[in-house]
Amino acid sequence: MFNCLYEWYTDNTWRQQACSETKTLKPGGGSTHRTAARRDCRGTQRTSWRNHVDVDVIGEIDTGEKPMNQSEVNCRVY
Repeated sequence: MFNCLYEWYTDNTWRQQACSETKTLKPGGGSTHRTAARRDCRGTQRTSWRNHVDVDVIGEIDTGEKPMNQSEVNCRVY
């Protein structure tokens, strides 16, 4: 499992800004059972961000879908 952050640019493209390390996780909750991608903001302009989480279940075939969660945040990197 891993996740990546994408920032929306003024040229109408999404650009990858950070990815977490890839981890093999066991079932269950808690802070040890997750991954985190982080990037420091350079400004506070309102910007669209997406987070893509890729989960591969061992022994299962997964699809090529890339579900994304999107949000407007007072954080700009570029």
